[in-house]
Amino acid sequence: MTGWRYEVWVCKDGWTDPAAHDGTCGLWSCTAIHWNGRWFKAFEDAVPHPHAVVEAIPVDIDPGWKRHTVFEHIQGGGLCKRCWDRHINSHKEHVISEPMGWCVPCVDAQKRRGPLARTPNGEEFMCEDCRSAFRRSHERSAYVTGRDPDSRLYRPVLDVAREDAGEGER
Repeated sequence: MTGWRYEVWVCKDGWTDPAAHDGTCGLWSCTAIHWNGRWFKAFEDAVPHPHAVVEAIPVDIDPGWKRHTVFEHIQGGGLCKRCWDRHINSHKEHVISEPMGWCVPCVDAQKRRGPLARTPNGEEFMCEDCRSAFRRSHERSAYVTGRDPDSRLYRPVLDVAREDAGEGER
């Protein structure tokens, strides 16, 4: 078959805490394969799992295309990239809490979680506060420059995909 193959890869590490899936997963299993127009079914198949990704793989098409991740889902949300970047830029020294033995500001930043969202720089996990703030900023900037804001930006990837697939009226 020619076109795009969408593979659903599920993390088999067995972690139940969303923070455990922040870049440390090592055991993966391909649980489903969908072709071409059934890309949204691959997204749906990924959602019930604690951690899953959907890989798009070109098959017998233009050699300029490469395998890439088109969707990632972590139950409970992924670590908010914006909150973590802000934390890293402002947090110079770890403040270890004696009774707990860990840095409280680091732990607080790691609790900021959200779904995979569309941004101008690609897809990132973003908490609700960051998505709302960036969305408002994007809308203000668009109106000031006389453009319409992009309705797809700073929204969960799954919501946009559902609309693209015509599944919005579910």
